[in-house]
Order: sequence, then C-alpha cells, then structure tokens
Amino acid sequence: MGLPYTVVDAFTPTAFAGNPASVIITDKPLQDEQMQLIARFNLAETAFLVRKEIGKDGSFARLVLRWFTPTVEIPLCGHATLASAYVLFSQLPPACQTIKFDTKSGQLLATRLESGKIQLEFPAGTLTLASGEVAAQVKNVIQQCTTDGLEIGYVGLGHGAGFDGFVLAEVASGTGLKDIPFNPGPLMQLAPQHGILVLTSPGPTWGQVPDFVSRVFSPANGIPEDPVTGAAHCMLAPYWTKRLGKKDGDTITARQVSARGGDLGVAWDQKRGVVRLIGDAVVVHQGELLSLP
Repeated sequence: MGLPYTVVDAFTPTAFAGNPASVIITDKPLQDEQMQLIARFNLAETAFLVRKEIGKDGSFARLVLRWFTPTVEIPLCGHATLASAYVLFSQLPPACQTIKFDTKSGQLLATRLESGKIQLEFPAGTLTLASGEVAAQVKNVIQQCTTDGLEIGYVGLGHGAGFDGFVLAEVASGTGLKDIPFNPGPLMQLAPQHGILVLTSPGPTWGQVPDFVSRVFSPANGIPEDPVTGAAHCMLAPYWTKRLGKKDGDTITARQVSARGGDLGVAWDQKRGVVRLIGDAVVVHQGELLSLP
C-alpha cells in the first residue's frame, strides 16, 4: 500500500514562498529508520503524525508528532507543525477548533482563528548572554561567513526544550540583513553545541511592520539556511518584546528575510511560559510514496 503525503508552504498565503514541509499521517507509527529515510527523500523537514484521539464532541483532536530533517530527528519545528495543523484542519469537522500534538518537547496546541490563520502555542525559549570568550568566537565565525563586515551587538545562547544549540546574534540596524551574502559553512565550527545561528535586526523602520527581521542557518542539521523558522521565533518573541518595550502578550510582527521569505505574528505569554505563533499556509503538492523503505 502507498503512503500519502502533502507538501505545505507554511508562514505564507502564497505558494512557493514561506517554508515547505511534507506531512505524513498514519494510524500506526513508522519505524525510526523508515522515517529518516523518507525524510532524506523529501524536503528539509518532514512531519510524521500518528492519530491518537478525537474528542467525542468533535471539538479537538490529538496526535503524536515527530519531525525529521534529511539527516536527523529534531526536537521542535514550528513550520512543519503549522503545515500539519493546516492539513488536519482541512480534514476535520468545523467543530474541531483545537489540535493537540504530543511531541518530545511536550504537548503543543494549534487553534483555528476566525481570520483563517492558525495559531500555534509553543514553549518559550530562554536566552542567556554569551560569555566574553563564547561571544568572541561566535562573532569571529560569523565574520568568516560573509564578505560584508557585520556590526554584531548582543549574542545570546538558547536554553530549554528544543532550544539548546541555538545562538542569537543581533546585527546592527540598517545593515540590510536580507541582502547580506552568507556562506554558512564556517558555522560547523560551532556545532553541535552552538550550531544553529539566528541573525536578527529591527525592522526597516522602527515601530512599523515588520517589527523585526531574521535569518536562520543550521548546516549541522542539513539545512544551510532555513526559509522560515518557528522554533527560532520562540526565542525571538521574548527578546524583541523586551527590546521594543512591548507588554506581555502583545502581538508583534516578524519577517524572516530568506530568499523565500515568510511572515509571522508572535506573542510572548511570560506568565505561562509560552509563545503564540500566528501564520498562514497553503498546500502546493499531494502525492503518494508507492513503497516504504
């Protein structure tokens, strides 16, 4: 029997923008080796879901969710979760407004919004200021990645379920983050401890949309540059909420300025320790694997 899959562009309403993910839904789990081989065949991230429970009143669904890149299983992935929720909401009755995902990073929630967008609820990541030695190393490696001299300010290290390995570096405003040529190869020097780099800067005009921009690189995970990264925004949301002087729970706008590009609304609920990620998605392809590895 074949295995259906759906390719979804997440954090965009436009096909061939945002971040693509393949979504595979089954009634029984596949073997780890099978999932890794399938992920190698397809896109940067493949989401594997196993049906678990649907509420008697149809108001919620619960599934097990795991994410694989072509080389490794990862502990947290925002855009593939959004893609999964988009596919599931198209299949579930309108009464189902909430999907619960059981993952290795805890239970995640997806909610239909009246606007047609989907809201994800993820754990908030924390950042600690990198020590002088580590910050100097990170800055030195970043400079090796580009021929443009970058003015780098804050350097923070990610912590929490799914966020270990992230490094966030703020680039000075006005440097044109989108147009900076960047070769992520030298970042392998920081892997695996600090192998995922998030570059960020304020939006083009302070106080206007977007509030901040970013780019994300993860060559150690087989992803030279990630088009739109939900997990990174779970650290970016608290960082920019403080940096912009916003209130707890305020929604701020973000754009990841990769070649494909994508847009998010993000809100940090400090009391509950969660970040809400709000975005669009669109199906671009459906198919069937005719045999399993």
